[in-house]
Amino acid sequence: SLRGVIINKGAGLLEKVELFDIYRGKQVPEGKKSVSFTLTYRASDRTLTDEEVNKVHESVLDALNRELGAVLRDL
Repeated sequence: SLRGVIINKGAGLLEKVELFDIYRGKQVPEGKKSVSFTLTYRASDRTLTDEEVNKVHESVLDALNRELGAVLRDL
């Protein structure tokens, strides 16, 4: 599942994963859906740097693409 991959790859810094929207409509190709999550990153012992968060976030996105074929949609 999407959530499972996110949790697995974000382990250590990912505090919370929330699904907040599922959309199927004319802007989304047939047979596809747009799924939106909020990811909250946190370390209990320090303030995270942008670099730390970006590295984990990229790992999550890469795993979603590789394991499930998920792609980030153009904004």
